[in-house]
Amino acid sequence: MNLAGSYEALRAEATSLAGEPGDLPRRASLLHAVYLDSGRNHAFPQIALHGALWAAGFFETTGTLGRLVSWRYFYDRAERERRHAMLHGFWLGFQEANRSVFLDTWTNYLFSKRHGRERGAETVLRPELLTALNAVHEAARRGLLLDPPERRGVFEVALRWEQEATVGPRVKEEVARFDCPILRRLVLKPVVRFRYFPRWKRFWFRDFSDTDERIARAMESYDLAERAGWDRVEAAMRRYKTPPDATIDPCATSLSSS
Repeated sequence: MNLAGSYEALRAEATSLAGEPGDLPRRASLLHAVYLDSGRNHAFPQIALHGALWAAGFFETTGTLGRLVSWRYFYDRAERERRHAMLHGFWLGFQEANRSVFLDTWTNYLFSKRHGRERGAETVLRPELLTALNAVHEAARRGLLLDPPERRGVFEVALRWEQEATVGPRVKEEVARFDCPILRRLVLKPVVRFRYFPRWKRFWFRDFSDTDERIARAMESYDLAERAGWDRVEAAMRRYKTPPDATIDPCATSLSSS
């Protein structure tokens, strides 16, 4: 099988593992497995799962925004249900984006682990992403932890790839569907707090559809994780409303045998 075929086979495997768009805890568990397999050198999946689990408590109709909509339109059931339907549509789109991020992360990681040093691999993965992931695999094979600047650099390369290629276009597409100024404003100005943040720390977005702002906030999330310590970041996974399901382990064999 050629390299492109190997990549597609791995993506088909990722698609099977990912479940339905709403299976966020399942994908969070799988992303955590990637992080562990990397010898804790590939931090992007670990931070990404925090973003997905935070979003579940904020954007879904039973979360923070759903409660605000219920309060705002408590006097008008029809309008309340219409706004909830719009919010639900956005949340479905966000889940699809999260699923796509998982597919990319899983496939890119395993492809580079198996084929990253082969001639022509750079034609399948973007060269800077391939270089970053190759450094991750080399460190993991040697039982080493990348130094902080290099680990942060790997995170940024993976982050920019996902935000520019996958998340950004999807967020803009979903926001464009809103015809309710109030709801649009709420969605675009979320208040973000991952569970490992200091108690006082919040991100107050000016425009959630702005890719540059999301990247800047994600980089700050990474820096906060470094300061908090990665053991604390891992432990905080279980403090969300929908924590990762620790019994799901379909990736362990696939990763350990790669």
